[in-house]
Amino acid sequence: MVLAAGGFLFLGRSSASTAAPVHQLKRLHQVQTMQAKAKTALAPPKLAAKAPKRRPAVLNGVPTALADALKRHGVVVLALVTPRSSVDRLTLAEAKAGALASHSGFVTINVSSNALVAALSALVGSSADPQNRLLDAPAVLVFQRPQTLYVRLNGYVDADTVAQAAVNAASARANQ
Repeated sequence: MVLAAGGFLFLGRSSASTAAPVHQLKRLHQVQTMQAKAKTALAPPKLAAKAPKRRPAVLNGVPTALADALKRHGVVVLALVTPRSSVDRLTLAEAKAGALASHSGFVTINVSSNALVAALSALVGSSADPQNRLLDAPAVLVFQRPQTLYVRLNGYVDADTVAQAAVNAASARANQ
């Protein structure tokens, strides 16, 4: 019996002693956090990206894109289009190809932009007369520097016609 009581005493103590942890384990995510902090400390500081300054759509009564293009090119082809129209998309592609072929600048104006269309209308002096209506889209306008309308081509125009108009505008400009 003494032996049995000693066994229970021994088992009782051993079960109580195993309940308390002897070694504490560190969590793995704490190690990862320390490693990440070390990498961040060694990495060069990130510069905050500056938001580009938003330029007005119209500068001094001229659409900004047209004014910028006329600074770089003596002749600029401008496509006046409605982006969702299939005919306008074709005209836009032809106008771009004609400008490229004639080494002229190129600008697109969406007719849904009231500010741009109003500025362009004031610039070229459009009227209600069918031959001088600017708001008909598609249209291709060829400008000479400083900001003179050389020719307006209403409706669909192919790339060769646009290129020829731009070449004529460049040679007329050179002869002035």
